[in-house]
Amino acid sequence: MSQTLLLNFMRVAYDITKADRAFAVDLDMTAIGTLNIAPEQIEASYLKCIQQTLGKGKPVITDNYTMTLDPSEAPVTNQSFPKLRFVVIIPVAGYGAICLDQSLRGGVTSKDKVDRLGNLINQIVASNQIDLEEHEILNLYGDL
Repeated sequence: MSQTLLLNFMRVAYDITKADRAFAVDLDMTAIGTLNIAPEQIEASYLKCIQQTLGKGKPVITDNYTMTLDPSEAPVTNQSFPKLRFVVIIPVAGYGAICLDQSLRGGVTSKDKVDRLGNLINQIVASNQIDLEEHEILNLYGDL
């Protein structure tokens, strides 16, 4: 049942954010579903950031370059990174997390959308509505 919640929420968040790729992981950091990315393509830095996000319990907005660095080693330049990706991680308390990313060339998702998605999944889990279908999750998102 928990996998169904994560997978349905992943697909809804993917559609809302217009991400390029998405995946869901359980609490053991096992990929249980993906969209436009193979499980073996998921980088260790993503999983490490997901674990940190689960500990905080709040969505994280970052990029694929920053999450691989120790902040003290961040470059002090204004370089162009053609493979830079916008990354959103949304924890699902007690179940796992979803991760969405997209090329910066495709734009970025607003913080408002990320916050609304985080609030939505928290409400779903708190009310134990873990068997909702995708269209029901999308309707609840629209009601926020």
